Amino acid sequence: MKTFKSKFVEYTSYFFILLFCYASISKMMDFENFQFQIGQSPLLSSYATIVSYGILAAELVVSMILIFETTRRAGLYISFTLMVLFSLYIYIILNYSDFVPCSCGGILEKMSWRTHLVFNLLTVALSAAALFIQASIMKRSVLSPLLLMTGLTLLGTGSMFYLYHRSEYFVQKENNFVRKFLLHAVDEEDRFDLKVNSYYFAGSDNDVLYLGNHTTPFVLSSIDVNFRGLKTWQIIPDQADFSFNSSKFLVRNQKYYLWDGTVPVLYQGDIGKPNMTTISYKDSHFSQLQALDNGFFVMLTYSPREKIQALALLSSGPTQERVKIYPGLLEKTNDGIFDTDGKLTVDPYNNNVIYTYSYMNKFIVLDQYLQRKKVFHTIDDLSHQDIDVIQLKNGQKKMKKNPITVNKFTFAYRGLLFIESNRPGKFENNINHKQSIIIDIYSTNSQQYLGSFLLPNPHSSKKTQFYIKDNRLYVMVENELIRYRFAQNIGKQFKSGEAENLNTE
Repeated sequence: MKTFKSKFVEYTSYFFILLFCYASISKMMDFENFQFQIGQSPLLSSYATIVSYGILAAELVVSMILIFETTRRAGLYISFTLMVLFSLYIYIILNYSDFVPCSCGGILEKMSWRTHLVFNLLTVALSAAALFIQASIMKRSVLSPLLLMTGLTLLGTGSMFYLYHRSEYFVQKENNFVRKFLLHAVDEEDRFDLKVNSYYFAGSDNDVLYLGNHTTPFVLSSIDVNFRGLKTWQIIPDQADFSFNSSKFLVRNQKYYLWDGTVPVLYQGDIGKPNMTTISYKDSHFSQLQALDNGFFVMLTYSPREKIQALALLSSGPTQERVKIYPGLLEKTNDGIFDTDGKLTVDPYNNNVIYTYSYMNKFIVLDQYLQRKKVFHTIDDLSHQDIDVIQLKNGQKKMKKNPITVNKFTFAYRGLLFIESNRPGKFENNINHKQSIIIDIYSTNSQQYLGSFLLPNPHSSKKTQFYIKDNRLYVMVENELIRYRFAQNIGKQFKSGEAENLNTE
């Protein structure tokens, strides 16, 4: 007849069989989501594939070992070790990580992380009690299981903390395209109907956002940050006797600029006044332009000597050298024109110039004089594409087929770079990318990937753009202007910019 002690060990084994079988089956039934959650873990993201399969295998194997009385002792030790590891994992997440991912699935997913920790610790105590009782049944000293469990706990603790630091290193420096999605990164505050979808962000000043309109090139619009009505006024240039192809407004430091690099022409006016004067005409053709605080403009132009696309500085003052081209700044991998396509932006708080390549996982950070250059990698794993270029009969060149766009849109603000990405990362099969806008965040002060967040795009619109001012994110989707507030986990980065190093060259 079985004694109470033997029944306790037996029933404890059955409990763990039920627990591990249930947990493993729940994971298998929604394996993609389980793997995605592992990929979001600050400890396990870099090892998500092997860990996801390893946990399933361990839970199923220990369930089988616990069935048989001859192997039950080993099964209880493995159960004890697994529950210690799970408890340590939750403890590190709660106390050392600034990012808490989702839970593991099933009924346990309904628990809070702290409740889950308490549950795990109770199972650790239960397995330890069963091992002590089993030792007494076998008339062995309790010192043996005590020493073994202590050793396993110390080994597990060291392994978990080592895994945490290594995973943080891999996520920041050698990321294999596993995104860290920040929970509740933004909260929607308000919406405004612009009526048409041809608006674009031109800039801001004090508590006012300025918008341009592609269909009315000489009309500048403004709306306050609380969305209290849209105002427009007609801008009058001092000369306009030429054809405009792609004119665009830019607002900065109490001034507005209108430029068209195909003419090429650049106007300047004071906020609140309709008249603007020409400050550059036929100095150089360009495709993108940003204003700097030192009286210069940075632009993306063509270097005729090298026959490549290049960054340049344009001076608005009476200098002999109005345009200075820097042909060695952009990385040529093919023709030097299409392969160097990208997005040019300037951080208004530190005047850093940032150029993000469209077709490869890199961006460069330069000072306002284009002298100091640093090259950094994004978390995307697409580092190079073969771009076929053909020449038409009229001498023009074009790409034979469109390459994959790695970085779609960028915005720099207070030492952070926000990149809209078109590409799904690893373990993101459960995300509908057509109805979501993915934004990755990097620190340009100390070069670290900080995390990512999703914005809804229910109509799968390709016309999306965003603008950041203070602690607000403004998103334009078709004809709708949406205002979000950043959560503290992002807002604090604006103030400190503290981070570790990202990959550099």
